[in-house]
Amino acid sequence: MTLLDRWIATRFLANFAVLFLIMYLFAASIDVILELERYVEAARTAVEDGKFGSMLLALPLAVIDFNAPRIFQFYAYMVGLVSVAAAGFTLAQFVRNRELVAMMSAGVSLHRIALAILTAAVGLNLVQLANQEIMLPRLAPRLVREHDAIFSDGVARFSVPLIEDASHALILAGSFEPQGEVARDLLVIERDEEGRAKRRIVAKEATWDDERKGWALVGGTASGREVPDAHATRETRIDQSAPCDFVATDVSPREIMSRHFRSYAQLLSINQLRQLAAEGGMEPSTASRLTGMRFAGALVNLLMLAICLPFFLLRVPQTLLQASVICAGTAVPAMLTSFFLMTVPLPDVPVMLGVFLPVAILLPFAAARLGALRT
Repeated sequence: MTLLDRWIATRFLANFAVLFLIMYLFAASIDVILELERYVEAARTAVEDGKFGSMLLALPLAVIDFNAPRIFQFYAYMVGLVSVAAAGFTLAQFVRNRELVAMMSAGVSLHRIALAILTAAVGLNLVQLANQEIMLPRLAPRLVREHDAIFSDGVARFSVPLIEDASHALILAGSFEPQGEVARDLLVIERDEEGRAKRRIVAKEATWDDERKGWALVGGTASGREVPDAHATRETRIDQSAPCDFVATDVSPREIMSRHFRSYAQLLSINQLRQLAAEGGMEPSTASRLTGMRFAGALVNLLMLAICLPFFLLRVPQTLLQASVICAGTAVPAMLTSFFLMTVPLPDVPVMLGVFLPVAILLPFAAARLGALRT
């Protein structure tokens, strides 16, 4: 990359950083305004618990604690649109200062300017893939928490409704604490092939054991139920209870979180999605769709940038208001439609084909736009 290419890419990345920061601060400010009472309550509770000495210190830290991890999630959502906006601002500066004219006078093609910006955008999307695989899975418990869990490392406890595992056992918990992966008032009903209960396991507390793939029980007891006749429906015999310290199941804390929070699975890494699908906590087609969306989304971001660049790559300086409006009217609906098509299953269409369908649609448009660029 030559000095000119680095200069163009640096201008683009600087504009991207400024626009991204402005949009993030704007979104965080709206959240603070709408939820100010909950921030104040969380700060007051922290002061009463002795974590901080005064509200003047606790309130800003409450805002930071809740919103700081969300910068990575905001980046994942906005990298495409902000890239288009940053490219528009960068090229508008070039047009206003007659820098495009100077570069073309020196024999530099407009395609080369577009290539420098697209190369920088590739780097931004590679950062997003790393963000999706490394940062978001680590921050997932903090990203799905509500405002009442400020100053905690994750979601507060919640009850677990009946969940059926791969062996058709039913699992219920009075409360579940994601931070320690602890379930309280656990109830497991093991069933036979016909769906009749054959054993009932209860425990005051249970902790997930990832090595043995099950729950280690504290004070657990198991009582067996035997049906004397294959066709009997009411006559049963309850065996005497016996101690039980472990129950094997594929209902892991990750599956419980995915069922409780719809957005939790989208924050997991590809390996975690595959593991969750293998454990039965997610349909394999859903895991494949979420995996494909990581790469198809990055390609859509780059193709939309390539489609929008010719709006601002002009040989003759002119007012860019009309071009900016047309660009915004093209990029926003097209990207929203693309991600809608990637998210919603299409009838009789394979999962991966549906995910990459927007890429196939946008690719010829991007090629035609860049090919028709006059330089």
